[in-house]
Amino acid sequence: MKKLSQISLGLAAAILSTSVYAAEVTVKWQGVEDYRDIEAVSDIQERFQNRIMNKLTEHWQELGAKLPAANTLAITMTDLDLTGHIEPTYGMGGSGHIRVLDSVSYPTMSFSYTYKGANGEVIAQEADVRLKDLGDRSASLRNTRKSGSDNLFREKRLMTEWVQRQFDVR
Repeated sequence: MKKLSQISLGLAAAILSTSVYAAEVTVKWQGVEDYRDIEAVSDIQERFQNRIMNKLTEHWQELGAKLPAANTLAITMTDLDLTGHIEPTYGMGGSGHIRVLDSVSYPTMSFSYTYKGANGEVIAQEADVRLKDLGDRSASLRNTRKSGSDNLFREKRLMTEWVQRQFDVR
C-alpha cells in the first residue's frame, strides 16, 4: 500500500510539473505560394504542403512545452526552404523527381514572432527572424541515429536550437 501511495504521489508530481510549462503556441503560414522550396516530389503538392506545415506547426507547439504555461508564442512563418534540392530522374516508368540531400542544400526559414507573458505584456518580439542550418559534413546523410525516419529532422533541429537560444531553455 505504501508503494502504491508513493507511485501515486510521483505520478501526481510529474503531472503537475509538466503543466507548469506549456505555453500556448499559435502558428500562421503566410504567403506559402511564394516560399523558396516547399515542393512535393512524389505526392500531390497541396497534400505535401499541408503535411509539412502541420508537422512543423506541431513541432513549434511541442517546443512551447518548454516555456511557462501562462505565456503565449505567436509565430508567423514567412518563408521556408526544405533541406535538399529537386532533381529529375529517368527510368522505365518515365521521368519523375527526387529530393537530393547534399552538403550545400541546407534548410532555411523566415518568420516573425511575438512572445507574451501571463498578463499580455510583450516579452520579446521580432519582425524578421532568418534561420539556416549549415549542418556538418555528414549532414547530407540523414544520420539514422539522430533523425530516424523523420524527413524534417534538420528543419526541426533548426527550430529547436533557436528556441533554446532565444528563450534559454533546454
